Amino acid sequence: MPFYLSKKVFKQQTKTLVAHWPFGAIKTTHARNLLGQFYGYKDDHDFQKTSINHGIRTIPVTQELVLANYVNWVKKLADLGSMNQIQAKKLLHQLWPGYLSNHISLHEKLYQATLRFHGNCNNFLNNNSEISELVYRFDDRPSIKDTIEACGIPHPEIGAITINNQWVEFGHQLQNGDRVEVYPNPHKDASISMPYKPSGELTFLLDVHLKGLARYLRLAGFNCLHNDRDLGDELLAEISSNQDYLLLTRDIGLLKRGNIKYARWIRNQLPQAQFKEIVDHYQLRDEFKPFTRCVKCNGTIHQIQKSSVRAMLPEDIFDRFTEFKQCSDCKQIYWKGSHFEKIQKILDEARQ
Repeated sequence: MPFYLSKKVFKQQTKTLVAHWPFGAIKTTHARNLLGQFYGYKDDHDFQKTSINHGIRTIPVTQELVLANYVNWVKKLADLGSMNQIQAKKLLHQLWPGYLSNHISLHEKLYQATLRFHGNCNNFLNNNSEISELVYRFDDRPSIKDTIEACGIPHPEIGAITINNQWVEFGHQLQNGDRVEVYPNPHKDASISMPYKPSGELTFLLDVHLKGLARYLRLAGFNCLHNDRDLGDELLAEISSNQDYLLLTRDIGLLKRGNIKYARWIRNQLPQAQFKEIVDHYQLRDEFKPFTRCVKCNGTIHQIQKSSVRAMLPEDIFDRFTEFKQCSDCKQIYWKGSHFEKIQKILDEARQ
C-alpha cells in the first residue's frame, strides 16, 4: 500500500532531492519519479492520480511511521538512487528533518554485528586474551574483509572466518545481526582457508626496517630480498603481489593494501627473535640450507679454490684457513672464522 503525503510536501521534497542529490545534477522529472517510487507508486504520474482519487487506500506519513520505517527507507532510497546507504541516510534526513533530527542522529549507524577474535588476532587489539569480542556498528553492506581491517587487523593475518557458523570468504557482505568468528593464520581445519604462504620455495620480501632479520634469513639459506633504500609501500605491495613473494613488515598499514596476498606483521623487535618468529610461524625448521646465501646481497655462494683468493684476503686469514666460499654476485669471500660456531648455534636454536 502506498504512503500518502500532500502535493505541497511532495513538491518541497522534489526540490530538496534536486538540491542535495549526491551525484551532481538530477532532472526534476527524474526526482519526481524517484520520489513516487520511493513512496510506493509506479512513478510521479501514479502519485498525482492517486492523490486526486481519494478512494484509493493509502497510509498517511506521520513521524511515528518515518521513525518505524527509517532503516528500510534508507535501504530503499539507496537502491532506487543507485547510491550507498550513507548517502541515502543524508538524503532522508534532508527529506524529513523535522521528524528525524531530534530522534535519530545522522551519525548513528544502522546495523550492528558481533565479532569474536581468536588467538594472535588479538595482537592488534591491545588485548592479551585468547578470545575477545566486540560489537561492530556499520552502514551499508561492507565486506567482511573491510570490516575486520576496520577493527585493526590486516587481512593477511586472517586464517579463516565464520559468519553464523558458516565458513566464508573475504568478499562476503556483513549483515545486521551477524555473529562473526575470526581466526588467525594459519587455520587448516576450515573448509574455506585464507592465503598463508606460497607453495614451493619461498622468497621473502622485507621492508627497509628489517635489515637484521634479512641477514638471519640469508644465513639460513632463504631467498630474502631487502633494500637499504625505502622503496615505499606501494612498490613493496606491487612486487609482493605480482611475484607471490612473502612480505614481512612492522608496518600494519602496509599490510592492509588490498593487493597483498602473503604477508606477516612482525611481532618481535630484535632481529634474532624475529628470525625465530618467522621459522615457527611458517614451519621452516626442515627447510634450512645454511651458508648458501650471501648475507650482504642475497646472492648464492659456492666453494672456491684457495689459490684464487690470495690477493683478496689478509695474509693471516689466508694462512689460517683452508676452505673458502665466494658470492656469485658481489664476490664477497667467506670462511669459517670465530663467528661460525656462534651463527651455527643461533640457527640450531631457531629450529628447536
